[in-house]
Amino acid sequence: MSVKLRERKLAKGAVKFYLDIYHNQERTYEFLDIKITPSDTKEAKAEKKKIANLIRSNKELELITEDTNYIPKHLKNIRYSDYADSYIKSYKKRDIRMIEATDKRFRSYIKNERFKLSDFNPAIIKGYMDYLNDESGLTGDSPHNYFTRFKKIIKSAIDQNLMKANPFKNIRFKKKNNQDELRKQVLNTEELQKLSLTYCGNEELKKAFLFACYTGLGYAEIKELTWANVANGKLITRRAKTNQKVEIKLKDSLIKLLGKPKGIKDLIFDMTSKNGKTISDNGVNKCLKNWVGRAKIDKHITFYCARHTFATQLLTYGANLKTVADALGHTNTRNTIKYLNYIDSLKDEAVDKLPDLIL
Repeated sequence: MSVKLRERKLAKGAVKFYLDIYHNQERTYEFLDIKITPSDTKEAKAEKKKIANLIRSNKELELITEDTNYIPKHLKNIRYSDYADSYIKSYKKRDIRMIEATDKRFRSYIKNERFKLSDFNPAIIKGYMDYLNDESGLTGDSPHNYFTRFKKIIKSAIDQNLMKANPFKNIRFKKKNNQDELRKQVLNTEELQKLSLTYCGNEELKKAFLFACYTGLGYAEIKELTWANVANGKLITRRAKTNQKVEIKLKDSLIKLLGKPKGIKDLIFDMTSKNGKTISDNGVNKCLKNWVGRAKIDKHITFYCARHTFATQLLTYGANLKTVADALGHTNTRNTIKYLNYIDSLKDEAVDKLPDLIL
């Protein structure tokens, strides 16, 4: 194993440093953001080379201690906030908003901007898990989703050898029993009919939400849905989150709800505000809240609840678990089981309401 500091000559007499690393019978190169230019003073050149040599020494120490529990001092001092800021800045995947949100939640939980990567331990992780479940105000699957995204941040630090131990080892996220919570987020047949007869401040949103309750589409799909996605009485599209194909037969009443078809590239629902911008999730949910309240339905309903409603309606009227999973665009039935549990709980309630035998 060796780590050598080398120089690369650039144009106009400049020099840039890089590390020549030979480790585990592989040679790699790591370029440093340190450059000496002809205009630098003698002192500046010496200082830059000194910094480059220090980086070389730290890298060598990291590799030497790679398979031990020893954490070099320069790694012990890395703050979680600094690392998370860097991770988020370079993150390019579609769930970036969830990554940002879970980072914000963790900082709120830990309340210490000086908290370091080396301070992590299983107790901190379990505490954050309990915080997401009990104190964060999150509902449904959100605590689990936040926890999963948080693991991605920490796993990245582990992969870069910035943490020697995995604080998530042997820890599995435990969901709360959320049957009562799910009940607040699901509309039954009677409530759907009541909503269809109730005035909504935005008629286009009213159509879109009711359509979602009978197709399971999320707002991300609804606002991008074109007439090309509706053909021969069927909806054919893909889930924005998983890219899983969804093909659903549309009831005649639903086709009537959509109105007269337009061009295949035209959007089915005009989800724009008066200023021409797409209505935000918050704006949509605020309008839904007013509409649901006007219908005198005492439930916390957001646009995402349309998926819950669609799933439970299918199960209530006899669909099997695999059919519901396919209709929702789930890659397997694991995420669909919660709806089956909810339906089972309704059956239990119905049995409890049966009159007793007279013995």
